[in-house]
Amino acid sequence: MTRRAGMALALMCLLGVASCDQIGAIWDRLTGQRAGGPTRLDRTPLDARALSGSVLPQDAMAAVTAPQPLTAAAGELLVGARVEDELAEAARDLRLGADAVRAVRERGFAGLGDLPPEFAARVRARAGAMADETAERAARVVLERLGLRGVVTVQPAGIVKITLAHQAIPAAEAAGPRAIAWTDADACPHLITQDELEGDVALATRCMLKALAGSRRFAFVEPNYIAVVSAAPPSAAAPDAAPQTVANDPLLALQWNFRVRGSGPGLSSGGAGFAAFWAAHHVGSRQVRVAVVDTGLDLTNPDIHGSANVGRGIDVIADPLRAGDGDGVDGDVQDAGDACEATDAPSYHGTHVAGIIGAAVTNNHVGVAGGAWAVTVIPVRALGRCGGTLGDIVNGVNWAAGVAPALAQNGAELVNTAPADIINLSFSIEASCPASLQAAIDAATSRGALIVAAAGDRADQARYYAPANCRDVIVVGASDAKGELAFYSNFGPELDLIAPGGDMFADADRDGRPDGVLSTRATQSGCYDPLNQSVAPRCYYSFMQGASMAAPHVSAALALLAAETGLRGTKLREALMMRAVSPFPAGFGQIECARVHNATPNSGLCARPSGRGYLDLARAARSSH
Repeated sequence: MTRRAGMALALMCLLGVASCDQIGAIWDRLTGQRAGGPTRLDRTPLDARALSGSVLPQDAMAAVTAPQPLTAAAGELLVGARVEDELAEAARDLRLGADAVRAVRERGFAGLGDLPPEFAARVRARAGAMADETAERAARVVLERLGLRGVVTVQPAGIVKITLAHQAIPAAEAAGPRAIAWTDADACPHLITQDELEGDVALATRCMLKALAGSRRFAFVEPNYIAVVSAAPPSAAAPDAAPQTVANDPLLALQWNFRVRGSGPGLSSGGAGFAAFWAAHHVGSRQVRVAVVDTGLDLTNPDIHGSANVGRGIDVIADPLRAGDGDGVDGDVQDAGDACEATDAPSYHGTHVAGIIGAAVTNNHVGVAGGAWAVTVIPVRALGRCGGTLGDIVNGVNWAAGVAPALAQNGAELVNTAPADIINLSFSIEASCPASLQAAIDAATSRGALIVAAAGDRADQARYYAPANCRDVIVVGASDAKGELAFYSNFGPELDLIAPGGDMFADADRDGRPDGVLSTRATQSGCYDPLNQSVAPRCYYSFMQGASMAAPHVSAALALLAAETGLRGTKLREALMMRAVSPFPAGFGQIECARVHNATPNSGLCARPSGRGYLDLARAARSSH
């Protein structure tokens, strides 16, 4: 296993900026500018116009969909407290009467609906505390039985984390967060010595899981998986020169993903129709809250610094070594980096995702546009060095939805008083949906939140990847600038729709630029100033590709629809699917079988089911008139 496996390094591109006439009449109307008018680049600071990247070589495509090892945090396991088992006892302790006790004994959580809300809340809280105590005690018993030392920590929402105090750390791992390769085929052997158990952290983790599961004292037992953002090949160098351009807003002309679908000036075959929705005067509302559970947010970006579209977030990374910022859980959402090696650049993946949604201020003559001009983006920093652990992600989802507070290092509770309406999850774990994550999703959706999940980037079936294989999530695959399913996108019946994810290896319109998705992301590699065709020392805008980029387009579309209609929850999801999805043409998604894994053969071609259609806000704009 390498530390770099699974990490998203930036996919960036740069070869120039298109002319204003490619934006078309819609954008001229919104900005009040005449196509072909005076350039604004010379009045735009360098850090608000420079960008990075180029079309990537074809021989690097295989690296995008290459298998990656599933990893878990070494010596860490998550178990679920059996809260429902304690409901009847809690009702008795609170002296609520025989009818209440009988209701929760026979019907569990459903029986709480028979109680007045204040009594139901008291029973749930009491049962949770009792279940946490029981689970904590049971975990300590298993530790003692195996002769292992460790720390048992009760976390919010009925999750208990076990961390083995293991000293056998390879020297190569000592500088970063410990991780082990994880496969279900690797099991704890029947015969094992105490020395072997204490001398191998991977073996101890597996044997601890076996013992915890065998005790039958927990709702679930699972490894603390490590989630990763989209893998990427290295970016190519910037070109020597690019054509000087005239643009009203510096980089919007590069954002084909927001254009109306079609061919001709101002249109894109892969566009998602945001421009038409904006033209209908639907630009969003800051009353709509979108949480981004990711790597945090680069608050120094000129399009994000001081943005009124960014709300109070949280850093839920408990391990300071993984957090990379010297501390644990707190309110500092600044992205401190997610690379494993000190020589690697941070991906700023969460900043790129948040910029697509609307953390980047739009219509300000700086940098790029976001999907929702007005929105409240809530950064939830759950992925740090070498990825993010399942436990931190679950805590992040629970906090974002207002299900449970996060616990700071000093034990203080950090409460989200304004829960998210939409939660964006742009990462993947190649495993069945973990029980702890499903529980967090269930709790969030029961409170009216919608969960948007990236399908994954392995050109494989989405059913193998969480959170795309979890229940009650909106699963988004990636399309390219031609409107086709991107070569890397996962597929299958789990998908609900596809949205622009880009293709860094293609230049469909032959403008000398790759077809990635442009958003906020800082780098010092391959930066280029389009004003004077010179190399720039640093830039804050980059192109990336992936289902990670597709999902925030859907989150932004939901935010716009929520602002327009006032809908939330299930009804908002229905509005998206009914009004803002255009059906695929016949035969969509088919490809030569040799080019794809695990697809269904059909007359020499393989089908890749991709949901009901394309994200298309232009369709919703027409229906709003």
